[in-house]
Amino acid sequence: MTKNERTNILSAIYVGLIINIILTVLKLSFGIWGNAQSLVSDGVNSLSDIFMSLLIFFILKVSTKKPDKDHPYGHQKFEGLAYFAIGILFSLTALFLGYRAISSIIEHTISPTSTIPNVITLYISMIALGIKIFLAIFYFKLNKKFKNPTIKAEFKNHFYDIFSTLLTVVVLALSQFDLIIFDYIGSLIISFFILRLSIQIIKEASSFLVDQAPSQDEMKSIEQYILNIDGVLTIDDLRIRKHMTERYVDVEIGVLENLSLKEAHDIAEVVHKSVETQFKEVIHCMVHVNPHK
Repeated sequence: MTKNERTNILSAIYVGLIINIILTVLKLSFGIWGNAQSLVSDGVNSLSDIFMSLLIFFILKVSTKKPDKDHPYGHQKFEGLAYFAIGILFSLTALFLGYRAISSIIEHTISPTSTIPNVITLYISMIALGIKIFLAIFYFKLNKKFKNPTIKAEFKNHFYDIFSTLLTVVVLALSQFDLIIFDYIGSLIISFFILRLSIQIIKEASSFLVDQAPSQDEMKSIEQYILNIDGVLTIDDLRIRKHMTERYVDVEIGVLENLSLKEAHDIAEVVHKSVETQFKEVIHCMVHVNPHK
């Protein structure tokens, strides 16, 4: 990641942080004041977004450090740790909101309440919906440009927030017709949205941290490209691992056994340089040469 990219990404996170602080204050204050549990749940979701942005700020400063003696491959995987922590944070948020919603549904079933959420809470949720749509589009374009996992997490978060906030609008509208239980049901459904997102984030973060191989199509594309290089007769072994959004390639190639050391080395050097040039996500290609009859 270049210094300019890092600056742009941090600026984007800063924008999201400021907007999420405003949304959190609006949702929680009006949700509590207006007796709207679904809006409070949506506010807690926005509160978790604030922690997410603060975590990203810290991790991006660490992950963009240059390689050192203790971290010769760089610090990018700290970003994977942040991605994983975000997933855990979201899952805990979802469980808390789900427990609270189920408790309210049970209480309402035993002793129905007639307190209708204030209509202003409906207007606040509609404003929040418009803001979330703007943020989702903003981070989608940013992720398309930088292809950064933390920006991708922000986009996914705001994209699913659209559905949860839309749901808040719907249930608060229904609550105005004395259908109070829908406010609690809406809160429960929002918790499922957040839990689903957390599982996706944890799954993807794990792939970054355990050196998972890329897709079969990507593996096949690199394999075929190497086989088409002059002098390469076979590929005896090919291993590719993810390093966040980048790749490390380890390949054993077979060349004619009667070649001189220099000739074999030149072929290996062509493979090394051309793979890194052709596939922009490959940051290093290690080549081992085997004699082939």
